[in-house]
Amino acid sequence: MCAMIPPRLIPCLSLLLFGCVTATPWAVNRPAPLSSKQVRCEELRATREATLYDAIEVSRPTFVHPRSAGREGPVLYVDNIPTAEFDAIHSIPLSDVVEVAFMSGPDATTRYGTGHVGGALLVRTFRGRSGNRCGGD
Repeated sequence: MCAMIPPRLIPCLSLLLFGCVTATPWAVNRPAPLSSKQVRCEELRATREATLYDAIEVSRPTFVHPRSAGREGPVLYVDNIPTAEFDAIHSIPLSDVVEVAFMSGPDATTRYGTGHVGGALLVRTFRGRSGNRCGGD
């Protein structure tokens, strides 16, 4: 069979075959990459902070602090409902949080309308959901 394959293609074909065979197990077992715009409950709990604000300040400080001086902070959404004040984040117990995502100003303005120059902080909680909490709580 090798006689039918031109000799100059044998190294390329062997690399292709070797690459396909060895890449499959790595691709299956590789953990999902960490996102700079999202943080899951496991990572928040690892901070050992009591409130959501404190945990985010440790794990993703750019979520809660404006990126430039004089710029407004993000609008807080809890379960897709906007809060009246961003300070409400201080009263959210960490044990209630599934995940937090940050949406940039332009993306938040496109999705939710004007008033999102500083972006949006989207908090998903366990409220209204059944099943296991993060970490088996």
